[in-house]
Amino acid sequence: MPRSRPTSNPISYHRHTKQYYVTRGGKRLYLGSDKEQALRRYHEVGLSGTVRSIEQASPPVDLSAKELANRFLAAQRANWRNPQGTLKSYRDWVGRFLKDHRQLRVAEFTIERFASWKLSLKERGYSPESINHYLSAVRAMFRFAEDTGLMDKAPKLKRVRNEPKQRIGSAEKPIYSADDVRQLVGVADVQLKAMVMLALNCGFGPKDLHDLTWQDIKDGRITLPRSKTGVCQTYLIWPETQELLDQVKERQVVRAIKRSKRTGIHPNETHVFLTKFWHPWSKDSVAEEFRKLCKKAGLPCYGFYRLRHCASTAMSLVANPHIHRRFMRHSQLQQQVA
Repeated sequence: MPRSRPTSNPISYHRHTKQYYVTRGGKRLYLGSDKEQALRRYHEVGLSGTVRSIEQASPPVDLSAKELANRFLAAQRANWRNPQGTLKSYRDWVGRFLKDHRQLRVAEFTIERFASWKLSLKERGYSPESINHYLSAVRAMFRFAEDTGLMDKAPKLKRVRNEPKQRIGSAEKPIYSADDVRQLVGVADVQLKAMVMLALNCGFGPKDLHDLTWQDIKDGRITLPRSKTGVCQTYLIWPETQELLDQVKERQVVRAIKRSKRTGIHPNETHVFLTKFWHPWSKDSVAEEFRKLCKKAGLPCYGFYRLRHCASTAMSLVANPHIHRRFMRHSQLQQQVA
């Protein structure tokens, strides 16, 4: 049964736009921010009797893109299965948009600017997966603005399509060759060299590098559970990988001594890979630095995770599916070819 308002107060108040309105034909008809004037206009146009169209649309809300992003993230957290993890992803995706559109007002954003932004992401060498994440996050943010009444009508951002990408498991999906890996290692610093070698040696992804500590490395082996599946595996370290890890450790000790002399505080040396600010490398940091490394080496960037696919492909050629599953730390048998 439809709801009806009392005749003494037939209009509703919209707290986001701070205006009074009535709903007719499934649409909100805004009557202004002053209640007495809104009631007067309500009776003047005859909304209490025969429904008439109101030519005046709701005025655009003077809202910045940053304010919209904050409201979007605050409201959407209740809808996510993993609020902390999903919030971090959306912060990164929306944050990329805000960095590229500083001082942007919501009313100024058009589909033409959205299309131009997509082209700029392609020119900067972002992978199709990353571009699609960015586009989807911005679409969701403006769809939220329309659904909550922050915007009368959001631009039709779906007209700017996602980037085509290779189907998972496709035989045409590109991987790095041995020469490509040599080029990457040849221009990388010690930490990135060790990361690349661990990706090939143990099939590690960015999250594994973030989780890796010196306690996980013992007697020439690495024992590390995969955070996604909880499956643990022990890997024999290649001599080349061990040599790079020793160099990383030596440099970390030297840095720690200098830092303790300067600040009087002995820094935490638990994690294997630390930034210059003495924080563990995040997944996004690994991905961003690998993108710069590919550009420096003159190679196309398929993402750091593609190195894990390279290790998976090599293992699948010499091992049975069960050994391959244990190497990749999958929870169940599955086909993963590059």
